[in-house]
Amino acid sequence: VVRYAFRRDAGWLFLLFFALVRLAGAALIVAGELLDNPAVDFFIAAYILFYAGLAFLMLSSMGFLGLAGQNTYSEYTHTTMHFRIVAVVIVIAMGLSVAGGLLGTHVAPNEGRIGDILRKTSAGVYGFSYLLLVFTHLRCWSERWELRHHRRKLLMGVFAMLPFLGVRIAYQILAAFSSRDLFGLQLSSNPILPQFQPVTGKWIYYLILGVVFEVIVAVVYLLSSTVLSRRHRH
Repeated sequence: VVRYAFRRDAGWLFLLFFALVRLAGAALIVAGELLDNPAVDFFIAAYILFYAGLAFLMLSSMGFLGLAGQNTYSEYTHTTMHFRIVAVVIVIAMGLSVAGGLLGTHVAPNEGRIGDILRKTSAGVYGFSYLLLVFTHLRCWSERWELRHHRRKLLMGVFAMLPFLGVRIAYQILAAFSSRDLFGLQLSSNPILPQFQPVTGKWIYYLILGVVFEVIVAVVYLLSSTVLSRRHRH
């Protein structure tokens, strides 16, 4: 990921990975619901993908940010290094979420406490990576007048999605602290946090904060980058 990080098509590639992860998660849930005696592994994998898949959406944001600045700020050594640092932090968050999701299940049933710590740590790292992402966007935004009009529009589209991405990450953090296990059976003693548990919490929060906001971000990224791609070909 880090070596590939910000070639011209990186944003589309990461967005494709994000879409595949979300489709895989949905397929696992549907399969688990339709089978008479579904293996718990279906649900474990789906719930882990929910937390880990966010990383690909964040990486696509970095990719499109790099695409917008092609031949300008994306060519600066310090900008490239900064992009890669942010990418590393995002990948660390994803790795922690996968490890935290597995520990405490039948894979490692006696490591539930460690799994809980890793999931919460992952949420914190996601939050930190978002702050780095905001800082990166602001730095790139300061260079907007060096960009051609169509590239500036892509930059504006990516920049405009920061609040939506921020709310999605906030939901990720609340979800991680809502329970001590992946399935939402050992809920937090806080009366508010359990409402944000993706499995056992209020479905409307999951739908809007966990799904709709992701779709909005992904669609805007896709539309903004497609317009730039068509302009580039012509």
